[in-house]
Amino acid sequence: MTWYTLAPALLLVVPALALARLPLPIHPAWSARLLAVLAVSAALTAVSTAGLLGGAFLAGVLPPDTVSGPERGRLLLEHGPVPAPVGVLALALLAVGAVGTALLALRWWRGMREVRRHGDGAGVVADDRPMAMAVPGRRGGVMLSRGLLRMLGRDQLSVVLRHEHAHLRHRHHVYAAAGALAAALFPPLAPVHRRLRFDLERWADEEAAAAVGDRGLVARTIAQVSLAAPGPGPSWHPGLADYQVVRRVEALLDEPPSANPVAGPALLGGTGVASGGVASTCVELHHLAFLLLL
Repeated sequence: MTWYTLAPALLLVVPALALARLPLPIHPAWSARLLAVLAVSAALTAVSTAGLLGGAFLAGVLPPDTVSGPERGRLLLEHGPVPAPVGVLALALLAVGAVGTALLALRWWRGMREVRRHGDGAGVVADDRPMAMAVPGRRGGVMLSRGLLRMLGRDQLSVVLRHEHAHLRHRHHVYAAAGALAAALFPPLAPVHRRLRFDLERWADEEAAAAVGDRGLVARTIAQVSLAAPGPGPSWHPGLADYQVVRRVEALLDEPPSANPVAGPALLGGTGVASGGVASTCVELHHLAFLLLL
């Protein structure tokens, strides 16, 4: 094994973590897209690299006759010898990723079941707690609680609807699911998922502010719903005041983000081509590690 084996994963994981910690000064719409691309590419590359290292490690420690065929055995052993700590760590990462993915699927299923318990996924639900969430899907829509309707005025309800419709219109649940899956498969990407969730909320906040023409009104509405809300909703269904409320209110009370029509698309296009190329090449070269041991 040489450091070249780890290079593709490092080329994607390190920039993704850096962008999560020190975001670029671009509109959250483009930052969210950029993070989603990097998260998925980095997760695929890291998992395929771990699979390669784990497979090569097992091929080196197992008896020769247990490796399926001399050609396959030689292909795996070309990447070895893999030091025991590295091989064990790679296998542990794969196991943690498998468990994390299963737990994530369970949380999503519970979240969808909780929403279905309230109704078809859209409209007003008979709940005195102030809640609002965007429910994706064919039967989805914006779900509001009776308590929220009682608490907010017409202008504030308009803010809520604009925010939730922005989530649905731009399919933010897909970005959130991609980030969550990447973090489940490769836990070191958890900061990228958290930053992605924040940018998705900021994206919807900015769309609501542009629609109503009053950033202060949007900030007050989010703060008021957050103070009265019962707690975070299901992660699969974005809610108005479920995540990083203080930072979002501070951003809304500041100047709007740059709407440069060139910087965001250029960064996304360049990053998409580069990360996609690295990830696809790495997966193509490494995915045989699993199959060779079957």
